[in-house]
Amino acid sequence: MRITIANAKGGVGKTTSAIYLAQAASLRGHRAVVLDADPQGSASQWADLAAQENQPLDFNVLPANPATLKRPRKTDRIEIVDAAPTGTALAVAMETADFTIIPCSDSPLDVQQAWATLETAKTPAAILLIRVEQGTKALKAVTDAFQQWTTPIFDAQIRKRQDIKTSMGHKPVKLWEYAQAWQEISQTITGEQS
Repeated sequence: MRITIANAKGGVGKTTSAIYLAQAASLRGHRAVVLDADPQGSASQWADLAAQENQPLDFNVLPANPATLKRPRKTDRIEIVDAAPTGTALAVAMETADFTIIPCSDSPLDVQQAWATLETAKTPAAILLIRVEQGTKALKAVTDAFQQWTTPIFDAQIRKRQDIKTSMGHKPVKLWEYAQAWQEISQTITGEQS
């Protein structure tokens, strides 16, 4: 199965979501791999830094580009693509996905870009709300807007947490909402139950 993490806006948590979801999948016994298709190479940098800190990730992070994404994929693993925000790499990552996850904060600009990304998805896709602060007007406005437009959205919402904000280069240990999101993915895509 291939899951692409995509959003036409940069800095919305694509890499963090890819790393945390791969860790959640690994802990559920899946052979996971992150395919780093973003030219910035943030997922690869994360893995390198974690290894240097003697906290190697429980999964591999491999470089990817449009050509490698078009190759036949391995069926014995979960591939999570950390997509570029624009260009051919984004288009191919979304075209070759079984499912697309669009991370989005409760910022109006993030919501606009999330909708634009969702409209280009050719496979099933859903919004994953990240960096949310429960009980705020901004979160209510965003969830109301997505519900009004019947936008597929995860029940799990990733709270704004300092440990996530500073997790670059470390093996994720406090998965909480990401573990819940992975469970939703498993139930939707593979039929796996808890």
